[in-house]
Amino acid sequence: MANVKKKYSERLGFISDEQFQRALDSFHLGSFIKAQPISQGLFGQNVYVTSTKGEFVLRGVPHYPWQFREEKIYADLLHDKTRVPVPHPYLVETDTTIFGWEFVIMPRMKGINLSDRIDEADFSKEDRVGIAEAQGIVLKEAQKLTNTFCGKYDFKADKILPYETDWNDEYKKEILDWLVEASSHNLQTPDSDLQWAGKVIEKACSEVKKFTPTFYMRDFKPTNMVVEEINSRWQVTGLFDLMESSFGHPEADISRMYSCYIERGREDLAYAFINTYSPNDIEGFVNRFPLFILHDRSIIWNYFNRKNRALWNKPWTFKQWVGQYLNIDPQKLK
Repeated sequence: MANVKKKYSERLGFISDEQFQRALDSFHLGSFIKAQPISQGLFGQNVYVTSTKGEFVLRGVPHYPWQFREEKIYADLLHDKTRVPVPHPYLVETDTTIFGWEFVIMPRMKGINLSDRIDEADFSKEDRVGIAEAQGIVLKEAQKLTNTFCGKYDFKADKILPYETDWNDEYKKEILDWLVEASSHNLQTPDSDLQWAGKVIEKACSEVKKFTPTFYMRDFKPTNMVVEEINSRWQVTGLFDLMESSFGHPEADISRMYSCYIERGREDLAYAFINTYSPNDIEGFVNRFPLFILHDRSIIWNYFNRKNRALWNKPWTFKQWVGQYLNIDPQKLK
């Protein structure tokens, strides 16, 4: 087998066929046939691998020592407790001998990755609405995975532990921490915006009632799933990239998908998604919604300001930028 190395992404670097075979051998997954780079994805952790036993995704160079073990926990839980299609088995190899880093091999999920089909013309209006509705359905199914407490994975304990404070305090702190950090990079997050955000947070938090701790992916968006039309109905056939998951408020995962559609100018799809998900208490949901938007958008705002690679061309402050996501219309909810 050729030991010539080919570059598959900036992050993964150069990999030989022989290394792929050794990785497959770790889990008795047959003889290596080919590997293909994956064009989509922000960080270049993944590569498609085909063997005599099937099609797989090899995931490498973890962002953190805990990444793959955390992802495995949530993939296992979703597979065991829900009908959400996740990559399973999620096979983690902690030995770094082959590549110099830990890696995962998981089944390749069949379907269209929406980042491969960016052109709106590739889908009819009915297709787009059907996909948005399928996303609402799969989120509702994922949230059948519940817990007795709000919390997240702890690497040292190798299990999910409760937050030291309650969920409200943890959630509020995260928003303000990201905004304070963003303010250190430029002048686009002034003190007045931080004060405004604090008031919005407190008002929305007052609407948070007792809830069942629910699976919270945090990165629930089109590029982290594949879809397929089956029997004239669109379905999510794969959900993946579970690194940021935890247990929290069920409505929190609505915000990123909603924001993705709003920034594309597809308000119709944003509401198709939410209405299929169907929040239980619409009035309460509308009042709480700014909290979830501020949390999600503060993550994005911090990232793009830290990297100095904003996707917008306007000289917005945080308050001006996030305003486009806050105007949810209760008359369009059902």
